[in-house]
Amino acid sequence: MNTPLPFQLQISGRPVLLIGHGEAAEAKARLLAEREAVITHWPAAPSPEQIQRATEANRSAATRFALVVIAEISDWTTALIPWIEEERLLLNAVDAPHLSQGFIPAIVSRGRVQIGIGTGGSSPVLARFVRTRLEQALPQGLERLAALADRWQLRVREAIGDISTRRKFWERHLAGPAGQAALDNDPEAADANLEAALSAKHPVSGRVSLVGAGPGDAALMTLKGLQRLQEADVVLFDKLVSPEVLSLARRDAQLEDVGKRRGHCPTPQADINARLIDLGQRGLTVCRLKGGDPYLFGRGGEEALALVEAGISVEVVPGITTASATAAATGMPLTHRRLARSVRFITGHLALEQSETDWQPLALGQETLVIYMGFSHLVTIAGRLKEAGLAPSTPFALIQNATTPRQRIVHGELGQPARATQKMNLEDGPVLIIVGETTRLASQIKPPLEPGQEESNTDPLFWLRSA
Repeated sequence: MNTPLPFQLQISGRPVLLIGHGEAAEAKARLLAEREAVITHWPAAPSPEQIQRATEANRSAATRFALVVIAEISDWTTALIPWIEEERLLLNAVDAPHLSQGFIPAIVSRGRVQIGIGTGGSSPVLARFVRTRLEQALPQGLERLAALADRWQLRVREAIGDISTRRKFWERHLAGPAGQAALDNDPEAADANLEAALSAKHPVSGRVSLVGAGPGDAALMTLKGLQRLQEADVVLFDKLVSPEVLSLARRDAQLEDVGKRRGHCPTPQADINARLIDLGQRGLTVCRLKGGDPYLFGRGGEEALALVEAGISVEVVPGITTASATAAATGMPLTHRRLARSVRFITGHLALEQSETDWQPLALGQETLVIYMGFSHLVTIAGRLKEAGLAPSTPFALIQNATTPRQRIVHGELGQPARATQKMNLEDGPVLIIVGETTRLASQIKPPLEPGQEESNTDPLFWLRSA
């Protein structure tokens, strides 16, 4: 595949030849003028004298055209291409990639920060689509961050000789209080923060973020969670974290699987705690990535306490818990005024440890039960719930790989739980169990797709995924 090399061309004060007329020519003229190019415009076929003067100008480095833009393809503009090739000029022909040596990308502009989105000339509409998404995601004050870096670049280089350490310094402070002060248009506070950081004699401490990855769909991850994931030097992730979310990590980040499997715990919780402390003490930025929310059956509290006791800075970034995301994705409301006035979250392990009398509250009418990690024990759980008073006809749903393209749903009743479990294999992905009358609403709120019908792609993060 012919893959272009992105390159920023300096054209301020340099001659540029614009050929053609119409809307495209006007747009390119504005773009070139914004960058203070010296524009020669041929809106119509040039005379031999004009071509001769341009040829003579190309003999001098000071007056040679840095770029030629053909804004419309017609007989007379196409006739100029042999001359352009003979003069060995860099050519961009709008909507004609086969004629071009270079392409003008869609541009996201934040002052001196310029982001170009190119498709090799194959799809300008796609480039504009991506640009729109980036415009929405990037702060308007990004130019102030660039100004902060410009003011401190030389001093930081002199104070921190090691390239890796210097990179970590900038990553930490551009994403920290100094960077936030710059974005808030408070350069004095930003400078004071960097001054204090450079003057500190103690080693830089690490930062650990306990991040909720959400239920699986990368689009349901919070913006702060995504930011912490992409800042991390090391990512420790659970089995419940989907490949779609992991693909958003920084390319050079170190990924460590510390997930627990049914009947297999290769990395005990104490070892995970010790690993987080070790990485933090080494001054690294760590993302502890957990399925759902860190504080809901995620042992986030245990890890946070261990880090605090070790003197490591820790931050908890909440995530959309799997229960609420699954309810939305499947059309099974967790509460409903007629059918379920409350909802209860439990784990399969916890449910089995309850005494006989403790099962009575779990069998209340008009309540939805959400059971995490209960698939392997569903037959036993169903039996206990029936003994406590729930009718055998009480419906439940098994939802596997919720919110991802691999999502599967199996419905059943407490009277025959094995019939439903036999249709799923736990090795294919995590399973959430929802018990209650609201599961019957799925066929009305989220009916199955008709044959040949496809779910529309509404994932706003697909364009951010790492290659």
